[in-house]
Amino acid sequence: MNPGPPVTRAVVVAGGAGERMRRSGSDRPKPLVVVGGRTLLEHNVAALLAAGFRDLHVAVAAAATDVRACVAGPCAAMAAAAGAAVAEVVEDVPLGSLGAVALVAPGADDVIVTNADNLTALDLAAVLRDHRTVGADLTLAVHDEPFPMAFGEITMDGERVTAYREKPTYMIRICTAVTVLGRGALDLFEVGENVGLPVFANRVLDAGLHVHGHLHEAAWIDVNDLAAAARAEELLAAEPDRFRPPGGGA
Repeated sequence: MNPGPPVTRAVVVAGGAGERMRRSGSDRPKPLVVVGGRTLLEHNVAALLAAGFRDLHVAVAAAATDVRACVAGPCAAMAAAAGAAVAEVVEDVPLGSLGAVALVAPGADDVIVTNADNLTALDLAAVLRDHRTVGADLTLAVHDEPFPMAFGEITMDGERVTAYREKPTYMIRICTAVTVLGRGALDLFEVGENVGLPVFANRVLDAGLHVHGHLHEAAWIDVNDLAAAARAEELLAAEPDRFRPPGGGA
């Protein structure tokens, strides 16, 4: 019997506390920070819809009534216009950056996860294709992020100085916080546990499963405070076409 196409679900994690954003002076939780005329949550939902995902879920804290209203309002309207559905996954207690996935995992072959406080031009459909092509249990989108050093770097051989570099910039490979979990990884969840991506990724590695890195060069920014939100506005203004999902509107 033909089992049919794989069942793929998408989750946008929007249940974080957002302490850093509040400390920076924002009166909005991170998912509802507006960049380029729409909330970060709407950007994430639009990107998933444009990539072809139709079974969408947003992980929200039970008390976050404003975020839940955004899910039920503009996000649901976007999904309906695309012939898709979006539902909330309510966290009665905090479940970390990945724990809510366990609530949508039953019956799914793959689950793709994005973070509502990130903005990226990454091709989400390509991440899923890559995950399936290599047969991974867990795929992490990764990219090289520049980190400028605030001080001069000294290189020494014993007590002899051999080089002095003023404020160098280092490229560090980091996780883009876009994740695809296959059935092998999904089976490692404990329903109701508070678990973040670093802990869970190491759990998958410790189980001897295949963790794949999808290396990309797409634009990406982590919008954790108002300064980052301003940089995100500049990025969108400079390169609007890179962040306009095909068929997803502006």
